[in-house]
Amino acid sequence: MQYKLLNFSTLLFGLLFIITSVSCDQLSKTKKTTNQFDKSGKKYSIVPETTSVFWTGYKTSSKTPVKGQFMKLNITNPKQANTAKEAIDGIEFSIPVSSLFSNEKSRDTKLKDFFFKVMDQTEFLSGNLNVENDTLINVSLKMNGITKTIPMSYFLNGQMLSMQGKIDLATWNAQNALTSLHQVCKDKHTGEDGVSKTWSEVGLSVESYLKVE
Repeated sequence: MQYKLLNFSTLLFGLLFIITSVSCDQLSKTKKTTNQFDKSGKKYSIVPETTSVFWTGYKTSSKTPVKGQFMKLNITNPKQANTAKEAIDGIEFSIPVSSLFSNEKSRDTKLKDFFFKVMDQTEFLSGNLNVENDTLINVSLKMNGITKTIPMSYFLNGQMLSMQGKIDLATWNAQNALTSLHQVCKDKHTGEDGVSKTWSEVGLSVESYLKVE
């Protein structure tokens, strides 16, 4: 009887050894497969051709929105990354002010001549993106010779990046430029209450379809 118990124990130990060996072998293969996938995974990058930068200004006491966009964006340090999040982190950009478009030629001319040209070093708006966490990007923006950081919320859905935020032009000492713009737009910025107002707040949004290779 003791012999049978010993024999059974030996058999049970042998089975456990075989199962453990197989499991470890399978785990090792899984790790190798995962590593191989990571090394040969797709690469993400942000490209100007599929990126749009929109802005929203405001006029009148009731804060009537005036919308437009910049038609050109330059990426000065293009890169590829293993994830969409890594692809946008650290990206440097410049935006030619001349590419401003609001679907009204006279307004575009006023914005370029009586707003941006009143400021210093504004042939380009420039800066970089720094991903803070899964919902926040800190955008460093240089305008009027001054660099400030804008917190912008963002959302990634596969290859699609959406960013939202706002700025106060006073932060970039742009009061003189804003006053200059207001003077030439005074009539069009007058609301039903008879008050003419140009707001210093500007909404910003970015839409980008990331490239995947």
